[in-house]
Amino acid sequence: MRAHLFLSMLAGLLLGMPLTLGAKPGNDDFEVPLQMERSAPVRSGRAADRVRSLQDATVGQTVLQARRAQDAIAAAVSKRTAGCQVIRYGSGELGWVATGTATYPATDNPVATRRTVQESRLKAMTDARERLGRCLRALPPGARQQLTASLEQNDAIRLALINLADNEQQRHEQALRILERGFVAYAVEHDPASRTLFVHLVTTPATAMRLTRPTAGVMETTAIKEGTRQLLAEIGAGLIPPVGHRLIVVNASGELTLVGYAVNLVGVHPDPNAQRKLRDDSLKIATARAGEALIGLATGDDQTWQDALDSASREDIRHAASSYDAEEPSTRRFAQIRELLLDSLKDDPGLQELREGRLPKASLLKSMGDDSTVLVAILYTPPVRPRETVPPPAITPATPTIPPAPAVSPATEPATTAKPVTPP
Repeated sequence: MRAHLFLSMLAGLLLGMPLTLGAKPGNDDFEVPLQMERSAPVRSGRAADRVRSLQDATVGQTVLQARRAQDAIAAAVSKRTAGCQVIRYGSGELGWVATGTATYPATDNPVATRRTVQESRLKAMTDARERLGRCLRALPPGARQQLTASLEQNDAIRLALINLADNEQQRHEQALRILERGFVAYAVEHDPASRTLFVHLVTTPATAMRLTRPTAGVMETTAIKEGTRQLLAEIGAGLIPPVGHRLIVVNASGELTLVGYAVNLVGVHPDPNAQRKLRDDSLKIATARAGEALIGLATGDDQTWQDALDSASREDIRHAASSYDAEEPSTRRFAQIRELLLDSLKDDPGLQELREGRLPKASLLKSMGDDSTVLVAILYTPPVRPRETVPPPAITPATPTIPPAPAVSPATEPATTAKPVTPP
């Protein structure tokens, strides 16, 4: 079986390494609870006293305004209401907090409950993304112009918009798409009493400059660590399909990381030894699926590993990619970028191993979970040599020009030989 093949490949990689998410903020404006090692429900606390609700003429609706983005976001999240809230902070920067919700039915079966909660997380994530998109598309021209100008302060985005748009209207539309897909998964809250999941997404020009999703299964970011931190947070929170792959790319440096991941539920048994075996088996299955997805990413063959999934998982993957059109400019642009990056790494031994169906020794395996769920992510980052910079030509001291000796009559004074002048 393919699962046993992958388990033998991964024997040296399974180190029992726990997955920990750094507590460092996902961007410079606010901390992201979902990326912290121990995420807690977000409450506004005294921040609500520092937030004002105002009618904003630029966006044509009510905004929450605060000096710090953190305070405005916390106030919006604390409402626990499905919708999209505009925020203003700092010197007038705009941002959006989108909240998606989903409920699940009551059941006495603990495994069935975990499965329905997992499905509800995906539904709440989809709801939040759709609300964010509708909110941005409803912006008046003045707000669109302001956002485009903010994004174009970043040279990479400015150049991308030049390639993506033929006129001003298209430039504004593409800027909104970058913003819509440049969100940070901020927090997930679960209310067991009402059996409701809340997913909160935040997007600002600052988040979009650091990370965006130009096409399905891709994160384009300013640093591999930035993209990895966000991806692992989304996997851990169950906000993306339970099995799949992602490509994290840094265009400026040519760096990329290939990630295959899988989440698997653990059965329930009253005997502790049997329960441990159930968890071990679930970990093996998740590890095999993550490895197969990673190889599928490297080879461009998604059918092989997806054929082994159940119909519900395949539908989750299809639905997650349905918001992208293969003919839209960002998708076509990234297809060219991907081709160039992979071509530059065609001789990489690790990628060659993946194409041959083997996991590179340099792969990094991360696992986490509890008694009810296991999560595995396998990452491979090909080594990229720093791009060579041509040093400026050395500056050498100029040799002074020696003026010619004045003409002297041979009859009166013999000619003299001038000695070279040593430059100072």
